[in-house]
Amino acid sequence: MIEVLNAIKSTALFLIKTVPIIAVAMFFTSQLIKRGVIDYISDRFSKLNLSGIAIATASTCFLSPLVAYSMLSQAWKEGKVDEREIIAISFLSSFPSMFSHLYTFFIPFVIPILGFAGIVYTLTRLYVAIVKTVIGYVLASRFKSKVKVIKRDIDYPVLKNLKRVLPVIALTYFTASVINNYGFFELFDRVLYFIPLNPKAIGIAIVEVFNFRAAVVLAANLMDNGLGIKWVVVGLILGNVISLSARSVRHSLPIHLSLFGRLGVKIVLLNSFVTMLLDLILILIILSI
Repeated sequence: MIEVLNAIKSTALFLIKTVPIIAVAMFFTSQLIKRGVIDYISDRFSKLNLSGIAIATASTCFLSPLVAYSMLSQAWKEGKVDEREIIAISFLSSFPSMFSHLYTFFIPFVIPILGFAGIVYTLTRLYVAIVKTVIGYVLASRFKSKVKVIKRDIDYPVLKNLKRVLPVIALTYFTASVINNYGFFELFDRVLYFIPLNPKAIGIAIVEVFNFRAAVVLAANLMDNGLGIKWVVVGLILGNVISLSARSVRHSLPIHLSLFGRLGVKIVLLNSFVTMLLDLILILIILSI
């Protein structure tokens, strides 16, 4: 019972923090759409071999991935884009989505605390995002829709989209919190101890499962006590791998499920799998150096 009450509390706090941000982002981006700003950005990339909706979605992701996917969902429901192209666009939008985290999280938090190790880790995140975007470009150019989607023709009702998205986000976050409170995600910790890595790097990874900021601070402390940059970066990437499923269930899945239904689950699973694969490759490369 305590676990459920804690889940209700954490869900309420999550909504209190995120709903205003989501609402403001939706309103701000809707105004940019109406004023043709997104059209202007999209036109700069019009020479690429991509459909209008692919360019528009990727462009909007630089400002707000949630709004971008909301518009993509609307285009899908209107029959302007099929499932294959939606999946391709989700990969294509990886770098634009990652870009916003550069100046909101990595530059002001990760790099100042970890120094050169923070720069290396940030570069690994950029690498993963760029590779996924290249994959998305190849797929999106192959599966591009023939319908020319003009951005200013898309109506984006903010209140209507909020009402549609928030209930699913709240329910999914609450469910994930209950599962987490009952210790389901802690099973990953036991698996970690069978991995032949530096115990301190594993410690960073374990902490990252629960809180990434705490993992960054822990990594800084361990570096001050002699842990090498190599193991700090490996620990953070490993933490990203094992916490990926938990983060996907808590954050990505609620949004994609509310916008695309069962297709949203497929989008999250495919993106998570490719991210995990690229991270594992990065770990092997770093360990071989």
